[in-house]
Amino acid sequence: MAIDSSTMPLEGAPRSRPRGFTIVELLVVIGIVGMLLALTFPAIRSVRLAGWNAEDRSQIRQLGLAHLAYQQVNSDRFVDVGLPHGGYGDSARSFVEVLEPYIGTAIMQSPLDRSPYWDGAFSASEDSEPVRRRTSYGMNNYLSRNYSPLVALEGPGAAADRFSRVRHPDQVVSFLHMTPEGAYAVSDHPHVENWSFGPEPWRLADEQISIWAAEGTPSMSALSESNYGFVDGSTGTRRFEEVYVDVQQNCFDPDASHSLTGGS
Repeated sequence: MAIDSSTMPLEGAPRSRPRGFTIVELLVVIGIVGMLLALTFPAIRSVRLAGWNAEDRSQIRQLGLAHLAYQQVNSDRFVDVGLPHGGYGDSARSFVEVLEPYIGTAIMQSPLDRSPYWDGAFSASEDSEPVRRRTSYGMNNYLSRNYSPLVALEGPGAAADRFSRVRHPDQVVSFLHMTPEGAYAVSDHPHVENWSFGPEPWRLADEQISIWAAEGTPSMSALSESNYGFVDGSTGTRRFEEVYVDVQQNCFDPDASHSLTGGS
């Protein structure tokens, strides 16, 4: 069989090679991948944050249901607070310990909570004993028998410390997120009566509670969102301006004018 020598490569002639990517093409591909990642990461974070918020509201709801169960066997009385934010306190009185037989302690740490005091500890001064965080949540101090401003003004009989003394249980906050850092981060209650001393109450509130917990990152304004539990056991995500305007309009003092319809 004859071989056509014209089709044979000449000895020493360069052989053709598969064409690869040029530097420009590689840079274009890398740029496209970077753009896709830039679009994907925020979407993933948004989905994760939504999941954390759903779990957090579920935990607050469980806390509220445990509180209702406690009331049924304690003559309608609310639990109380006792973890200090400086000075004297009584941890045995805190809802963290009182509700433990009803619900345990697993739900006390929110999936939204990034406080450093779970692993480390807060120390107010060199002379004070370091204290660890025991709960992400705090209780509205207007419902306390010991720390309510109504009790301070009018005596123990003025305490809104039971379900029957709250006229709108679906509109009054019971549980909320404590601030992740500072003295109040290791406490179980804020002092809502202090928030009215100034034109921007959210700044004062943010020193005690996390008004932006539902957003995942710090955001301090009247529009900051957090998750709240209400006296009737319902929950909801609310802007700060929806739960607190001033001392006459808020969802903490049972005798104030309430600015929202409640939880779900």
